Amino acid sequence: MTCSAERDWAIEEFGDAALGNRRRTDRLVAMASGVAAAPAGRITAVFADPASREGAFRFVENEHVEPRAIAEAAFRACARRAETYSYVFVPVDGTSLNISDWKRTKGLGIVGARFVGATGLQVMSAMAVAPDGAPLGLCGLQFWARRGRSRRRGRHDLRKVASKETNYWLQTLRCIEENFSRLASTCTPWFQLDRGADAWPVLEMCVDQRLLVTVRAARNRALWNGGDLPEKYLWGELERGPVRGTKRLEVPTRAGRPGRTATLSVRYADVVLDLHNAKGRHRRPAAVTAVLVREVGRIPDAEERIEWLLLTTHPVGDFGDALAVIDGYASRWTIEDFHRAWKSGCCQVETTQLRSSEHIQRWATILAAVAVRVMRLAKLARTEPELPATVELRQSEIDAIILTRRRTGYSPGDVPTIGEAVTWLAEVGGYTGKSSGGPPGAAVLSRGILRIQALADYLELKRGDDEK
Repeated sequence: MTCSAERDWAIEEFGDAALGNRRRTDRLVAMASGVAAAPAGRITAVFADPASREGAFRFVENEHVEPRAIAEAAFRACARRAETYSYVFVPVDGTSLNISDWKRTKGLGIVGARFVGATGLQVMSAMAVAPDGAPLGLCGLQFWARRGRSRRRGRHDLRKVASKETNYWLQTLRCIEENFSRLASTCTPWFQLDRGADAWPVLEMCVDQRLLVTVRAARNRALWNGGDLPEKYLWGELERGPVRGTKRLEVPTRAGRPGRTATLSVRYADVVLDLHNAKGRHRRPAAVTAVLVREVGRIPDAEERIEWLLLTTHPVGDFGDALAVIDGYASRWTIEDFHRAWKSGCCQVETTQLRSSEHIQRWATILAAVAVRVMRLAKLARTEPELPATVELRQSEIDAIILTRRRTGYSPGDVPTIGEAVTWLAEVGGYTGKSSGGPPGAAVLSRGILRIQALADYLELKRGDDEK
């Protein structure tokens, strides 16, 4: 592996991984460096050198390497980056990895509808996002195999919380809170949760442990009425209140959907929820603030009008506080971008052909960290385009971009801005500007990195020979 910006990142990300053996940690760093230089979903596509390829296979197949230990190294690196902020947004969401297992020997579970027969792993993931929107790293990652549910269960799942998938939300939030308390005590994680987290155990834990959280409501919950039968409900209570103001929100481009600027009406009120389980034996009040956001005016054809009812433990004393809650929840789109980059974009984790669930988890965790790195590169080019390109790229990569792109006005050895370098790198990867549907994303950047990598490695070797 070359001594490069990728290796520096890999050391920062995984250099303190507790794998029981220093050689295993060194191998992890080398693998992460290689994937960062040439992202791909299969080991054979990343490592052309037979020795590196064999070492990578041995690592992911090593039963003494705990997948969780790899992830925890990335979590610690993320917490260290977050230390410089008073708070960071932490979008958390579930997804699934659809991975082929025709022989049913890999220890995978059901993905999607049972009758489809797809296999793979369920994942709960979380990442830290700076207030300016820059991804800082992974701070939560859990895998499990869904074995299916009994058809005898009716509308309400009466199992204990510990045996439900809701428990993965609870475990993820606890783990992140503990890591930040221990490693970044001056920084508060502000959790941003989608409708899947609108469950009484999640809301109860967040209120009781005073976590800073925003959850998008999935149902019209009853409001507390002194323990008697409830007479008021969440949505009606907010709709009876006045519109406190409007906000313009940039809706990002998605596949098949152009970006747009949405105008949102904003209502908010302090409410007390009536939390209870399906059996009705557990019932208690929970005080939160509700913020109702609705898109107003005309919207493009075939688009859905934005409507969010957000439950938050963040105090909302005025319209500015409500706007902060809305901006925080909008950062949740970042986790969706991460899932795309990880699964079907630059890293293509679902194409792996590894032979067991644990092998896949080790490899997928490395790919997840690399996906966040590529996202950070794209974000820096948008939010801090005047920074020197060397903040994220090594000089040999910059030179390779200049030589490949041509007619940039720069020569090898010059240092353009990160905004310029990322745009050229994306163009090498197939980006065509505005006609591509928005600013360059992880997919075109990863293609660009792959295409300039051989030239960058040659230039680095040549520079080393010239310095001898």
